[in-house]
Amino acid sequence: MVELRILRDIEDKTARAFQERRQVLSFDAFFSAFLADPQRHVRTAAQYLRDCFEHYGKTTVERPGGKAVRWNLFDTPWAGGKDRVVGQEEAQNAIHRLLHGFVRERRVTRLILLHGPNGSAKSSLIECMAHALEHYSSLDEGAVYRFNWVFPSQRVSKKRLGFGSAVEREALQSYAHLEDEDIDARLPADLRDHPLLLLPQADRRPLLQALIEEGRIGREEPVGDYLLDGDLSPRSRAIFDALLNAYHGDLQRVFQHVQVTRFAFSRRYRQGVVTIEPQLHVDAGMRQVTMDQALAALPASLKNLSMYEPFGDLVDANRGLINYNDLLKKPIDAYKYLLATCEKGTVALPNAILHLDVVFLASSNETHLRAFKEYPDFASFKGRMDLVRMPYLRSYETERAIYDEHLRAGGLEDQVVPHATHVLALWAVLTRLKRPRAELYPARIREVVGRLSPMDKADLYAIGKAPRELNAELSRELLAVLPEILNEGQDSPESEGLSGASPREMKQVLLNALQGRRHWGLSPLGIVEELREHIKLKSVYEYLQAKREHGYSDHEGFIEQVYDRWMEIVDGELRHAMGLVDEQKYEDLFARYLLNVTYAQKNEKLYNEKTGNYDPPDAKLMSELERTWEVPGEAERFRRDLVSRVGAWRVEHPGATIPWRKLFPKLIDQLEQDYYAKQKARVRRQLEHCMTVLAAEQVGEDPVARGLAQADAHKAEDVLARLEKDHAYPRPSLREVLSALMKHRY
Repeated sequence: MVELRILRDIEDKTARAFQERRQVLSFDAFFSAFLADPQRHVRTAAQYLRDCFEHYGKTTVERPGGKAVRWNLFDTPWAGGKDRVVGQEEAQNAIHRLLHGFVRERRVTRLILLHGPNGSAKSSLIECMAHALEHYSSLDEGAVYRFNWVFPSQRVSKKRLGFGSAVEREALQSYAHLEDEDIDARLPADLRDHPLLLLPQADRRPLLQALIEEGRIGREEPVGDYLLDGDLSPRSRAIFDALLNAYHGDLQRVFQHVQVTRFAFSRRYRQGVVTIEPQLHVDAGMRQVTMDQALAALPASLKNLSMYEPFGDLVDANRGLINYNDLLKKPIDAYKYLLATCEKGTVALPNAILHLDVVFLASSNETHLRAFKEYPDFASFKGRMDLVRMPYLRSYETERAIYDEHLRAGGLEDQVVPHATHVLALWAVLTRLKRPRAELYPARIREVVGRLSPMDKADLYAIGKAPRELNAELSRELLAVLPEILNEGQDSPESEGLSGASPREMKQVLLNALQGRRHWGLSPLGIVEELREHIKLKSVYEYLQAKREHGYSDHEGFIEQVYDRWMEIVDGELRHAMGLVDEQKYEDLFARYLLNVTYAQKNEKLYNEKTGNYDPPDAKLMSELERTWEVPGEAERFRRDLVSRVGAWRVEHPGATIPWRKLFPKLIDQLEQDYYAKQKARVRRQLEHCMTVLAAEQVGEDPVARGLAQADAHKAEDVLARLEKDHAYPRPSLREVLSALMKHRY
């Protein structure tokens, strides 16, 4: 049957993959693989996680405050970007640096504590690393191994183990590949011990040192203490010693019982990746092994051993990472053991001391961290912790990606009206910003920094746009100190980004707006209405209780500012759809003005391409534009200043195209505004025509029947079609969007 042939193909494919991945090896085969690539097989947990970062690579992202390195694993390439972490490049790089430091120290010596306000992606960042470990361990370059103890049945071994000095060698070189019916007992190494720990320590260290001397293990990548000086788990040590005694020191016969298996990290099955929630429980313990059926089949030489096995979160996490979620919600006494465990890599239990190879991660919100810093023993804890700060995002462009991806994940993107997530992201970012301390900046820019409004800062952080009223020189100087503005007071517990609207709360606002019945889909209008309801909950959200200061923390005012910004964007899109907007046109007009000014100053004529004649500079053009700019004082001085600034720019950028808008943003903005003012009546008429077409369309009427001329109806339909095609407006949303624009601006 066709169906069974499909099943047989899947089975064959799985069997081939099993063999190719070398899932099960004898100790001899593993040792050969180790010698073939020792660098790969001597990685500790910190090295492995650091290599996981580097396997997926990194990219350089441009930010207004400078370039930043982003590690690609946080874009979840194995999942097509699903559940990726947006932003937080500083935290990513801090973790990578700490892992690299642990590698150089040869062991993990501290716990990495991610701290920030609720909803700042702390848990998401750690989950990304956990998923990366899962995927990386499934690849050839990420292969990682553990081992089991295997004891064959009587008919295979022929001789009972552990008795007599004349025990003959079995014909089998290893029991690793025996079928289940030929095995009486299989005991896993309970700490997922590295197979190299089976080598006696007295021989293991010289072997590793020799490989380093030969250059097969890099000197810049020191072998971790876990492999240099570590030992087997208590149960594996007991089995190893008993077998060695039974075989009178014949190590090869001991290795016959070793089955090396490849394993994959798994959060779901707690294999090397464990998250501990803040409930109270013991993270590790020991219990005597008495009820395991496999013990009854052990050789006589092992049956008399009092064997104990460790259990708990730390045991499950060994050779991977452990995450203490909301660590500081626990009473402090509950995790005092971490002081020694993080520093020494060991945990003391009643019957043994466990040697661990784990990367310790934890998260905490700012409220609990502040309280923890008041604790008398904080200094002791701090010496064993590395704090990694994770504030809220302060770029609305980056913040917007959080909400866009949230909608895509839910399959809701076709119900979104343009700019809905922009409105939400901009408002959220505005709530997080703080007034800059002007006195920290150079005198020449101090006043400009002191005047920055929340919206000015938001535009600076997101798109590197200086306030439009600044001239080119002041804009340049402001952008030069942008990195300092971004870093201002970041070591302070009251610094920017540690309070304000949480993305978690804003996602709820978004969903509420989407479920509302008053507007089509997810509309900016619905977002604004939900924000107005949200800010009423001052007793629920602490940040809403902040005192207003020079425009900052004005959460109600921010709604109006965001609404006005949205209307400005829609107005521009409407004008574009009408064919009224061409940004290059204003720059070309300015360039033509300056060319005429230059020739006028030299008292020379310009070549007219249309007539082929040389004409005097266009005095009418120059005077009209200068009236638009309301040039103060003497026009000649104004003209000389412009020409000299262009000349200075050319000296610094020889051969480059002049960025008129960047050099003279205020003047070009004034040209646009003047043009807009002159076209306002025309835009209003076109808006009315579009509204008539949409209203008639809603009830199935011909707009001409409503008194609209045929030509005007066609023109309105063309405008609406461009809004749909060029600006992605769903047709049903256009009526309320244009109606809002009509009320707000016309």
